[in-house]
Amino acid sequence: MNKKEVIDILLYDVALEHSAIIQYLYNVFLIGDPEITNEIESIARQEMRHLKWFAQKVVDLGGKVSLKRIEEAIKLGENWEEMLKNDVNAEEEAIKIYSSQLEVVKDDSVKKLLDRVINDEMRHRDEFTELLEAIRQKKIEEKKESGELDPEIISILNKLLQKEYRLILDYLYHFFHSKTWREKDTSLDIAIESMVHMGELGEKIGELGGMPDLSLPETRHMKGFTPQEVIEDIAEEERAKNTYREEAQKITKEELVKLFKWIEKHEDYHAQRLKELFRTLNRFTVGSLIKE
Repeated sequence: MNKKEVIDILLYDVALEHSAIIQYLYNVFLIGDPEITNEIESIARQEMRHLKWFAQKVVDLGGKVSLKRIEEAIKLGENWEEMLKNDVNAEEEAIKIYSSQLEVVKDDSVKKLLDRVINDEMRHRDEFTELLEAIRQKKIEEKKESGELDPEIISILNKLLQKEYRLILDYLYHFFHSKTWREKDTSLDIAIESMVHMGELGEKIGELGGMPDLSLPETRHMKGFTPQEVIEDIAEEERAKNTYREEAQKITKEELVKLFKWIEKHEDYHAQRLKELFRTLNRFTVGSLIKE
């Protein structure tokens, strides 16, 4: 097996992990029991680490990371029991796929990585099985906030959720392809905070009885961090800050107003971090290209 074939396998694995993360986040957003969602969130975080490890191995082998998904692998479900059945099946399928790869890959470091991930997925499968059994035994009922569904608010929340999802992918791409520690640190910090924002927005959508829009957004960045792209990122963060401020002024639901103002401050700080990063690139003057 040549290097390109190994990279192709790893890119498939990145996409598979991305798909699992989205499936599990969907469950977290819609299942109202914290005992269940805490465990699912923990598993989703581990899948994020798997994605990072596979993507980093692609870069180490000289490849270029793609943050696509395998749409047919994402099974969302209409109730708690169906969601968890799909999660068990997703883990079983991942174990099967990674085990078959382990048999054909010759690179020792990749084999070690696959072996580690298989071990994790086997544990995840058991954890999802236990959650499924607990639901059946306790006959837990789904909870949604009482009151009539407000399509306009759900639409606003989904628009913001999609924005955060796109930012996550953009900054993760930056992280994998950046050359300096400062670029990597800035991009990873913003990606992580965008994940937090996405989680908060998704959970609000679920609490209000809506369905989170977890369709794959179109990303902007395909070259890594260049001065021009940092300028575009600054502009994007400024737009996001203004959007949260404007939406907070339109709605009356106090908990959402507080959430939007909280995220607005984060977006403002993201823009500041990016301006500081731009200065370190030392190729153009900030004053000539950015209006402070």
